[in-house]
Amino acid sequence: MKIVFLQDDSLLALKSNLSQLIPKFILPDNGWIKEYFGGSPFIESKYMVDDFIMDMSQEKPFLTEFENVQRVYNRLKFLSDSQASDERLWAGLCLTSFWGYTQYRWDIVNKCTISNIQQHFFFGYGARRSLTRNAISRLWWIGRLTYDETRDDNYELTRFVCENSDYIMHILERNTSNNPMIIRPFISALLTARNEGLIINTDTVGALSKYLNLLGGTYILDCLSSQVIYDKTLKKIGEVTK
Repeated sequence: MKIVFLQDDSLLALKSNLSQLIPKFILPDNGWIKEYFGGSPFIESKYMVDDFIMDMSQEKPFLTEFENVQRVYNRLKFLSDSQASDERLWAGLCLTSFWGYTQYRWDIVNKCTISNIQQHFFFGYGARRSLTRNAISRLWWIGRLTYDETRDDNYELTRFVCENSDYIMHILERNTSNNPMIIRPFISALLTARNEGLIINTDTVGALSKYLNLLGGTYILDCLSSQVIYDKTLKKIGEVTK
């Protein structure tokens, strides 16, 4: 499978005309795109990966999240953070190879609104939040921030985050969330606390994510060791769960 990008002018044209194009996004395939532009608006990159498909086997699409993070990140791990922040890349993949998956995961056929299309086929928010809302960049960035090659199970932290969509929102959409060296010890502390019998739920994770954000206002988190972040988080969990 060749990795493709959507050209800048084509990206702008599609986003600027979504109100007229909404009915196109419920079609079973993307053939209309070439017709709309009178040719392909996609540029082939130098990158080639093995063909793969997404897991679309569950009635509740979120239940496929963990599996699909692995499928995407295992194949596209070579991308730099800069490349993986490029809307043209993710829009290109959503509009080509993963057209059907994007429709499935975000219920586009039944919720075909401008907002839903902007968020999940393109970037509909600011840079940070858009990365975890676009259908495919979301999967890559979950992997990027939680994959830990030092663990026996490299995706152990990923599995925890993918238990609940609120965990992804709380942990990965904050200002402190762009550095895996901060996120990994934070999630590790959550796992340790749960293994010790403490109750970890969406309220707990939300409160602790706010704490991490506040901590970032006191310290330069990038300069703290993983152990310090882990210890501070674990101590705070004890206070929050009393």
